[in-house]
Amino acid sequence: MSGPGRSAARVAVMLVFSLLAVIRPAAGQEPPRHPFAPTWANLAGASVFAKKECGRCHAIRGFGATAAPDLSRIERKSFFDLGAALSNHLRGVALQRPPLTADEVTSLIAFLFTLQYADQAGDPQAGEQFFAAKGCIQCHEVGGKGGRLGPGLDFLKRANSPVLIAAALWNHGPEMVETLKAVGIERPTFVGKELGDIIAYVQTAARDGGAETIRVTAGTPERGEKLFAEKRCLVCHSVAGKGGKVGPELGRRHHVSLTQFAALMWNHAPGMWAQMRARGVQIPRMTGQEMADVVAYLYASHYFDQAGDAARGRQLVQAKDCLTCHAVRGTGEKLGADLASYPALRSSAGLVASLWNHPRYLAAQQKEVPWPALAGQELADIAAYLGTLPKPSAGPKPKTP
Repeated sequence: MSGPGRSAARVAVMLVFSLLAVIRPAAGQEPPRHPFAPTWANLAGASVFAKKECGRCHAIRGFGATAAPDLSRIERKSFFDLGAALSNHLRGVALQRPPLTADEVTSLIAFLFTLQYADQAGDPQAGEQFFAAKGCIQCHEVGGKGGRLGPGLDFLKRANSPVLIAAALWNHGPEMVETLKAVGIERPTFVGKELGDIIAYVQTAARDGGAETIRVTAGTPERGEKLFAEKRCLVCHSVAGKGGKVGPELGRRHHVSLTQFAALMWNHAPGMWAQMRARGVQIPRMTGQEMADVVAYLYASHYFDQAGDAARGRQLVQAKDCLTCHAVRGTGEKLGADLASYPALRSSAGLVASLWNHPRYLAAQQKEVPWPALAGQELADIAAYLGTLPKPSAGPKPKTP
């Protein structure tokens, strides 16, 4: 592979270091192996992306080909959402596809899942305007320009993660509010990419004094889950249905990047502080590393959160015309494999691989059957149904679907 495709592959390998985690599947759902450390499936996924020449059509972070969507900018929130997207790729795509094994699917989906964890690059010029318009410049100095009511921000020149910003905004928020009130400055809020643009401006304009900023490593959800309880976040917020109902559920609705998380923490901080005080909960302080772990936990908590429903899956197998070609335990058509006898379909990753490797169209009863569109939940339901089918007795090797 050469040109844009190679550039995309290089960027892909760099991006996988943004999230190293160990996460758990939802109860009752047969999972592929863990998509992050210690198996490094996301790093392996970058290799699959390159070897299968996905960069011939897709870009990552704006680097690569433009024939198909930039994969860092698509909104996919779970293993089954991404698996369904791979299956739906067959609709209207005439290019010959490289085959994928179940292990390759596991790795590739893990890699795609991490792409939205890190932010798109901010715009320093827009950030300079926001820095002034939001009143930040009246209190903070950057590169020799600005006020001195608050600390100078040149130290952020060497910050390696927006999580450090989130921790600083949270820890110093109450005193910042009092200072803003004292000088008559309205407390700002951030929407969209505004905070990301401001960070880009600060890191561009800041003077590098040589001092080493406290740095954080990629968050680990295992640690983040413990911290989420220890810091009393569970008193107000729930994750996967467990926790308080005072604040919003922090599952799929909060699948946000690092900078977006920092902005949300700042925007909603006064309301959160008030609720904590009302319940006798001491406002916790967070180090940058602790914040990184909590964000990683929230980000990864819904990777397997779509629990499949076997009854719905059974209906979908028929509604999606699978039985036009396939039988189930000997009942139905026999143009393709019996769905109960094909071992690969008992693995979620194996099911996605089988869908990807499947011919785009099949001639059934002398008619072309178009490839069905699947939503992530529908794929989870079908996987759950296929997982309930009894294992076949030993016999001839089944044919490929």
